[in-house]
Amino acid sequence: MRRATVVLAALAALLTGACQAAQPTAAPDFAGAGNGLVSAAVPMETGGSAWRSAIQAPHFQTDRDVGAAGVANGLLALADVTDDRQERDTYLAAARQAADFLVGAQDGAPGRWPDYRDPDGTAVMAYTSFDDGAAGIADLLWTMGERTGDERYRNAALAGMDWVVSRAEGPGDDQGDDVDCPEMCRWAWSDDGELSYRNGMGEGQAGIVYALSVFAERTGDARYAEYARGGAAYLESVLDDDGGMPESDTEDARNTGYLSGAAGAAYAFLRMYVSTGDAHWLDVARRPLAFLDDTATPAGDGVNWPIMVDAGGEEADPNRATGMEEGAAGIGWVYLQAHAITGDARQLDRARAAGRWLTAVALPEEGGRTWAEFEGSDRVHSALNSGVAGTGWYLHDLGLVTGDDTFVHAAQDAQKWLVATAVKAETGWSWHGTRVDGEWTLADEPSWHWGAAGVLGFLARMDGWPVDSPGMQPSLVPLQPVG
Repeated sequence: MRRATVVLAALAALLTGACQAAQPTAAPDFAGAGNGLVSAAVPMETGGSAWRSAIQAPHFQTDRDVGAAGVANGLLALADVTDDRQERDTYLAAARQAADFLVGAQDGAPGRWPDYRDPDGTAVMAYTSFDDGAAGIADLLWTMGERTGDERYRNAALAGMDWVVSRAEGPGDDQGDDVDCPEMCRWAWSDDGELSYRNGMGEGQAGIVYALSVFAERTGDARYAEYARGGAAYLESVLDDDGGMPESDTEDARNTGYLSGAAGAAYAFLRMYVSTGDAHWLDVARRPLAFLDDTATPAGDGVNWPIMVDAGGEEADPNRATGMEEGAAGIGWVYLQAHAITGDARQLDRARAAGRWLTAVALPEEGGRTWAEFEGSDRVHSALNSGVAGTGWYLHDLGLVTGDDTFVHAAQDAQKWLVATAVKAETGWSWHGTRVDGEWTLADEPSWHWGAAGVLGFLARMDGWPVDSPGMQPSLVPLQPVG
């Protein structure tokens, strides 16, 4: 009975794109902050508008990571939390401009988005993955179609997923050449150059499995469900005996994090469980979670993780990262998902321990708190991927679930730090992306993962935005207080 209840709750949350609403905080006013994104939009000859990347300058990227799709996501967050109708309409109009650019940027085949589409040139390569390519862009365009009723966006989204399906391959020889896709499927990251089969949520199989699973529910298309199962079967086949997952088909070392490692694999398998009700996927999800249990290192009254562990179980990268991409915030957030689905108190204990370590290593600055990329580093990021916004978002969720003021206050301090460090102009706010040895770089980066869109998404979350998405994918089920 519990499994059926969880699956139904998860389905309802995913169909609406919403999770447990964040409780608004007494945040400094950031009304109009997103106008910096609006003013940075550049009209494109193919239609709509795009944003010039700083981290991948000088290109106009298409993707969720550093491109127009991610910027649109941030604009939607701002539109959802503003009380000013004119401001809301401005943000929605800019998001539509991003979606129009993406519709016009398809190249080579329907649903194929080149990495960038500049006025004077188009990238040769296109990606299949959620962060970098068609899977994530399609997800954003579907959301835009739901928000606006514009069938062009839904049609482009379906074209994107159909292109992803068309790129599916059978497994390599190491998984057995007697198994064909869609029984077991994998995807090359890019359609140009040397083929690379990556496994993570961001660049590889796990993110594609997630997208196919979501589109199967959205559309009722059995093909998407079939390929989701085939992709999940491949992902299961590459897990090592201890539950670790190599980053790609050419690497033996295993990443622990959300973007490229075990935490992201666990999320993908949990997604398969809540979408299908098949207990097999819950059992598989427990394998990378067990790997994370085994690689967790006590640190004070908390825990952290090495970034990489080699095939023999030794630390290949001993740095202890803090953020959503490859650190304690992303790993802890997946433990919150697992606890919400299973009710296993040990998983909530692990999430709490990750939060305690994060609060212990926080750096007090600017009337708030920030975090180094990894403990002992002099590198600080402002944004979601490895920075303050992502870590603060996780701590906010942890405070929401546990009711522990330690985590609530840490999230509020992350918010204060971001407000204090914003570059405030008449046209809106922006942030420098990275600080090393006291010197800031990546000014005016607009993107979701590395720039203003993601930071503003976090500020919107703190202001009550109901979508819980500190990485790229939303919470699998609504996160509820445990009492």
